[in-house]
Amino acid sequence: MNSQPNGIATFGPFRLSPVARVIERDGVPLALGDRALDILIALVAHPGEIVSHRDLTARVWRDLVVSPGTLRVHMSALRKALGDGKGGARYIENVTGQGYCFVAQVTHESQGATPTAVLAEFPDVAHRRLLPPPKPAGMVGREQIVHTIGEDVIAERFITIIGPGGMGKTTVAIAVAHELLDEFAGVVCFVDIGAVADAKLVAATIAASLGLSVQTADATPALIEYLRTLRMLLVVDNCEHVIDAVATLLETIFREAPGVHILATSREALRVEGEHVYWLPALACPTPESSLKAVDVLQFPAVQLFMERAAASGHRFALDDDNAPIVAGICGRLEGIALAIELAAGRAGSHGIAATADLLNKNLGLDWHGRRTALPRHQTLRALLDWSYGLLPEAEQLALRRLSVLVGAFTLEAASAIVHGGRTDAAAMLNTLDALVAKSLMSAQVGDDGSERYRLLETTRIYAREKLQESGDANLAARRHAEHFAMLLDSLHGGQIDLEYTGRAHKLREHLGNVRAALEWCFSTDDKATMAPLAVDLAAAAAPVFFELSLLSEAYKWSAAGLEALDANTRGGRREMLLQSTWAISSMWMRGNTEDVLTAIARGMQLAHPENEPSHRLRMLATRHLFFTRIANFRGALAAAKEWEVTARQVGDVSCLAISDLMQGVARHFRGNQVAARRHFDAGFGQAGERNLQLCGNDHRVRGLIVQSRALWLAGLPERAMDTARRAVTTALKSGKPLDTCFALLFTIPVYLWCGEWDATQDVLEQLVNHTHWPVLKPFHSSAAAMQGALRIGRKDIEQGTAMIQEAQQRVQSERQNVIGTSIACWMAEGLAAAGRAEEALVVIQNARRDAVRRAEAVQLPELLRLQAHVLFSMSETNAPQVMRLLDRSRRIARRQSALSWELRSSLDLARLHARQNDPVAAGQLLETTYGRFTEGFATHDLQAAAQLLRELDPLASRAAG
Repeated sequence: MNSQPNGIATFGPFRLSPVARVIERDGVPLALGDRALDILIALVAHPGEIVSHRDLTARVWRDLVVSPGTLRVHMSALRKALGDGKGGARYIENVTGQGYCFVAQVTHESQGATPTAVLAEFPDVAHRRLLPPPKPAGMVGREQIVHTIGEDVIAERFITIIGPGGMGKTTVAIAVAHELLDEFAGVVCFVDIGAVADAKLVAATIAASLGLSVQTADATPALIEYLRTLRMLLVVDNCEHVIDAVATLLETIFREAPGVHILATSREALRVEGEHVYWLPALACPTPESSLKAVDVLQFPAVQLFMERAAASGHRFALDDDNAPIVAGICGRLEGIALAIELAAGRAGSHGIAATADLLNKNLGLDWHGRRTALPRHQTLRALLDWSYGLLPEAEQLALRRLSVLVGAFTLEAASAIVHGGRTDAAAMLNTLDALVAKSLMSAQVGDDGSERYRLLETTRIYAREKLQESGDANLAARRHAEHFAMLLDSLHGGQIDLEYTGRAHKLREHLGNVRAALEWCFSTDDKATMAPLAVDLAAAAAPVFFELSLLSEAYKWSAAGLEALDANTRGGRREMLLQSTWAISSMWMRGNTEDVLTAIARGMQLAHPENEPSHRLRMLATRHLFFTRIANFRGALAAAKEWEVTARQVGDVSCLAISDLMQGVARHFRGNQVAARRHFDAGFGQAGERNLQLCGNDHRVRGLIVQSRALWLAGLPERAMDTARRAVTTALKSGKPLDTCFALLFTIPVYLWCGEWDATQDVLEQLVNHTHWPVLKPFHSSAAAMQGALRIGRKDIEQGTAMIQEAQQRVQSERQNVIGTSIACWMAEGLAAAGRAEEALVVIQNARRDAVRRAEAVQLPELLRLQAHVLFSMSETNAPQVMRLLDRSRRIARRQSALSWELRSSLDLARLHARQNDPVAAGQLLETTYGRFTEGFATHDLQAAAQLLRELDPLASRAAG
């Protein structure tokens, strides 16, 4: 559409200024809602022309997605305000099937040039997440308070606004957030805790608002780590119902993240370190019996708010000396409580101020001046809500009651499903919602997708929930609520694998409060038998979403509940498949490598038909590969990787094919085929490019880099191996997932130990144990302790290091973290031999060799044979023939595996043995043959030892030749 003229337009008795956004009738301002005014401006700009529905919607709602009913509702309100059709006046005609046309005669007055508007750059999704809610329009009587609180937030860092419900704490907090946007360079995060019923989810909710995905039950460590280096304003609203959890968390943030400034709202102080409390007073108001003149009454903010809200509700009137005492009485009786005044002003729009005052005087059950409960102002608000509710038509009462099951913001579709079971047209439901918004019982806002969202004020929702219980419709509304969100999850997510990790699931974040509430109801209702199918449906739809969003504890909880609720009618289908797969994956991370995980994987595979459910077979195969790798069943891991390849080719997704190569590379490495492993890694990373390889709670890129670094060291490329190990950690850090970072730090340590880089090993260990997420990863602490012991042995602290490894080994075995088991055996054998405990070392090696054969783990077989030879020779030099056979075998196997670094170690020991047997020529030739094949890493421990021995052997060889 072309832009409208800037001049003032006149038609009939009306005068419209598009720039000033004012319309007058006979010189008196006419109250019009913003949307109705936008419609009028758009139509008047094109008099006599048909403006299509599409153009009109685009002009008025811009980026919002709205239904045709929305336009009809606002058009109806506009016509009514203009008096269209009364006394023969015609302004707007509906052209069926085309649009609307402004048919009145329009003339334009000239007007000064209007400043050119500067279009703001449209922010991306991540930036929008950090923007606070829209700045409150028409905030009255709080300007100085907002400024003062803003200064306090900057100076003191931690401010809590406290006061009774309905006082306007949230409004003030939002205003402060906007005032401080420039101070914090736009990094202001607003988090409404009101929708969080479970105190355990407070940290996860704040993390999610920041866009931080957390993969453990306790989100606090990851959140603190994320905030530690930021300078930002964190606004946490509605804290009172989970005050203990919020208090503990905000105190930790204040202490651990010095750049984060905190503004909280609550009905009571948090009473924690660093907090400064600001008590938000009621709006100044006249006494109920005031006889002040109009000019004096208007000085009170409470009266200013009442007048503004009354005008917005359609009752525009001039305050004069006659009605000033009536308005003063209303505001005085409501004690300056902002929400109560807004509600009363809304009623004045339909009943007039005199009738509103009479209702208050008659009390209608409202007791403003006595009989207070422990929460007196909440009781006052309850009384006002009783009164507001009583004025609603029956249809609106029913809607308000049933909508109380919703938590937080909701859509028109959700409202229709819950109020009418989806059996009414959207326009009728929209009319009801608009009526509730107009009466200040509900607010409207813009959702993340640009469409309209509605929200009941929390106090209103609690009140309406009580009314719902009294009506006997509570179970009906709760069932519809659960049915709607089960269908929503299934339609928008469907349990499908999402290789973009946060694509579909991210869009569902705003619904998580409702999903949680629906799940709690389904699994706590007394009528469990009847509700079982719905409970299973909802759990099967929700658990994969929770898992994809890294909410592992909730994924585990609800998948387990869903499995327990299965019966003959629900067992054996797709729902069970989703529950089994999600339970298996989440359980492995939450509980460890237990056999029931493998049973669930097998059941999920059985239910995931190769043709109908290829994506879920991939999910199960990825989980099985990870499980088998962790317990060191490398035959099973390779089989799972090969089967994944078959299914990945069926799916035809490039990312899946890349993951296939990386999985096979991992399995081939541990099986001892380093050439094949490196080939798979090169192919996998080549296909992946920059694609997201997050799947089943694991970053396959990070995992591949970790194992690739090991393969590179074995191939005789120690410098490239350490570079790749560092890249694995860097990649994990960039992903923003603390769990991946800890894994990368932990499992790259063996590469530094093999290189003899003791200082680098110590640095990585310190990064790991000091990571805020490390305390929650208890099953992996024993592996880190074993590596710390290996470092001590490398630094010649033999006794302490060996003791640490022995203690850690027992825990590793009980936790079935077998993937590190052979490395631990090698480190322990080395320490025991160095401590003169050769017999014990020999037992450790023999057990490790037996376990390696059983697991099909050949990667460290050359090292086990070398260590066995070393221990045998330390026991007696008469074992030399057996020692030489073991070392020869170790070298042959290492050569077959293309494990040049293992071959060097065995060649080094064999050369020393030849030298002891007075054959320096054979020793030098043997060692030089292996050493000469290296092209890098000459500063690493083993290569330095080989170079030193070659220097020592050279003069001996010369003398022997002479």
